[in-house]
Amino acid sequence: MAGIGAHRRAPRRRTLATLVTGTLAAVAVLLPGVGAASAQDAVDSTDVTGQSVPFAELGRPVDIPFPSDAAPVTVTLPVPDGLQAQRLTGTLSTPTDFRQGWLEVRSEGRVVQRVDIPAAAEAGIPLSVPLDALTVADRSVTLTITSHYIPIDERCYDRSQFAPLTLRDAAVTYDGVEKQPTSPAEFLPPILRKLTIYVADASSAVDQNAALTLSTAVVNHYGSQPTRVDVAELPAPDAVPDVAPALFERSIVVGGATETGIGLQSTPAGAPVLRITGNENALSSQVDLFVANLDGYAAASRAIAAPDVRVPEVAQDVVTLEQLKIGSLTASGLNHIEVPIEVNQTQLGRPIRDLSAHLFGTYVPLPQSRSGILTVGLGGTQLASAPLDASGKFDVQVNVPNNLLSRFMTLTVALDVTGDFQCGTSDASSLTVDPRSTVSSKLAAPPLPGGFASLPQTLLPTVDVGLGDNALGDLRRANQLLIQMQRISYLPLQPRVRPLTEAATGTLPAILVAADGNLPQSVRQPLESADPALLALQGVTGSTPYGALQVVEQGNRSIVLATSTGEPHDLDALLGWLDADPSQFPRLTGDVLIGPRDARPFTIGVHVTDIAAQADAEDDSGIGVGTIVAIVAGTAVLAVVVVGTTLWLRRRRT
Repeated sequence: MAGIGAHRRAPRRRTLATLVTGTLAAVAVLLPGVGAASAQDAVDSTDVTGQSVPFAELGRPVDIPFPSDAAPVTVTLPVPDGLQAQRLTGTLSTPTDFRQGWLEVRSEGRVVQRVDIPAAAEAGIPLSVPLDALTVADRSVTLTITSHYIPIDERCYDRSQFAPLTLRDAAVTYDGVEKQPTSPAEFLPPILRKLTIYVADASSAVDQNAALTLSTAVVNHYGSQPTRVDVAELPAPDAVPDVAPALFERSIVVGGATETGIGLQSTPAGAPVLRITGNENALSSQVDLFVANLDGYAAASRAIAAPDVRVPEVAQDVVTLEQLKIGSLTASGLNHIEVPIEVNQTQLGRPIRDLSAHLFGTYVPLPQSRSGILTVGLGGTQLASAPLDASGKFDVQVNVPNNLLSRFMTLTVALDVTGDFQCGTSDASSLTVDPRSTVSSKLAAPPLPGGFASLPQTLLPTVDVGLGDNALGDLRRANQLLIQMQRISYLPLQPRVRPLTEAATGTLPAILVAADGNLPQSVRQPLESADPALLALQGVTGSTPYGALQVVEQGNRSIVLATSTGEPHDLDALLGWLDADPSQFPRLTGDVLIGPRDARPFTIGVHVTDIAAQADAEDDSGIGVGTIVAIVAGTAVLAVVVVGTTLWLRRRRT
């Protein structure tokens, strides 16, 4: 059974036992002068009548495919306190290889809706499923959606060769009034659009560290939800931000008091904010406590629940598929069956090389009228194969060439069956990979691949963050970078703020933010050895102002550099470009990203190959990089010939 909703990109790290709800509610009394917000003294509601929230904002796939007939797909939808989920809407895109079909939506075993599906409906079929009568459990509702097909002329064939029925542009419509939290135990909602973290002192390393730790932990907690996290400074250390409640938004205040505790405090507008306070040592402990018990401070919901067994965070040479929480490892079908196995370097907790897998499992033995083969591939490259026999078992060893490694990889175990099929009477085959199968790897130094593709696995688990002189500005820039990398990391990043020079010369991986371009001399920038001709193809010369991100391998550690040619707003423009489209950072190649002022950013490879950048340069200029190199080389040879001929003639005359 496929699952959508409870699935998350990144389970959370927990180093302490989760506090019980009652204990969390009682923590507020630890703060003298910080009272719990109540319905009487707070603006405790936000009206959201008729608001449609797309699946992308819920952290769900934008499109939901139904690849197999009668194979149910489970969808879990969050329902925040005070709201009612009214309808699930979307458009069904239908395949062309069937005569008639229907979609059945169930909840708790009863049919909620059945939709007839005509074949080849080019305009799509609008879907609207009522949700208001469903039972809400753990702030969520769960649907099971099953598709059914009747083939053309009752034919029997492999449906994997055709586009599946797909629900597109899915969204949930909510009505009601969002309830604001009245205790720390329910502070974070099941849907979080935006979190603002206010620091009492933006120049304090303790406050800076607290803000970045909270930011990465919350982003990791909400997984695929595109939660935005901003950092701001209080007008005075003991002030309270003047914010009004907005839909699916929360605020946290860090520092500003010597007393130690975690509790709610009302703003002048009546909105509750969470305040975490303590002296220099106690504040870090309180933030660690909050992060370790993040489940307890979030409104419980199956829509964002973590798995019972979490991935081990200490990088290991050998892990089982069960430890990696791959998900379903079983599939069925007639001609072609696939079981995908996702291997994620950020899930393994380090950059890897020499990846191999020992995969074993079972399949339904084939009758004598059929034959088949089992294959294991990666990205279209077949790595291993084995014929099927009557035992119904397989056991294969797969070695992945290092040149095929990437941040995210999918090993595909496939079963291809040929022979006699009787439509309607032939039994389907099935394939199951044993979760005790193992994945083995070694630490890669330097990482494979390098550059931006090595992030963030080379920064796990603890990364030093060096900030320049612009306290709040550089703190915000570091936060933007960490969020970009946390969104694509399975495990949580653990930032540690250090002075810029200390972070540059330390032993841990580092992010160095110097918006004015004043990096420590100990850091070797890839841009210093970049080919001027390659930069010129993109319009960057010695006088071009720009912001830049660079990745350098130095002393067996990775360093990310955030700089400019002297104007911080050029770096801000580059980071804003990345923020505008979350899909851009995971696609970066090479080891240098340059954002020229008033021009589109581009990447190049200085110490790593950047094929994409070279291709773009060739397309833009009409002259290939190879051609430029040939011209330069030819010019040099011609100069040598001319000089040599001149000297020879002079000697002959003498």
